[in-house]
Amino acid sequence: MGKKMSYAEWEEYIKKFESYNGSITVKDFCIENNICKTQFYYHKRRLMKSQSENIQPVFHAISLKESYLEENITSSNEVKITVGNVIITIPSSEATLIFPSCINIIVQRQN
Repeated sequence: MGKKMSYAEWEEYIKKFESYNGSITVKDFCIENNICKTQFYYHKRRLMKSQSENIQPVFHAISLKESYLEENITSSNEVKITVGNVIITIPSSEATLIFPSCINIIVQRQN
């Protein structure tokens, strides 16, 4: 337990533990390998964090059926906002006047 291990050695221990697929507890694994349980968790978190920082988002394109889009396009003369059981209906001609002030109120309340 007193030996200082490199990150690569800790990574090998963590991979070894994960290869057991839950057939051994962390406590038993640490005793078996003569390592400190708190250090095991510390290095496991460190490794997971570094792996998650290296993951790049992936863009997945999806196709939409044009026939579906054409069937479901409707023109509306009003904007409806539903919150719980309350429905607010605003004529589309007034929506451009009301929405900027609503957004300002929401932003102010978040700060």
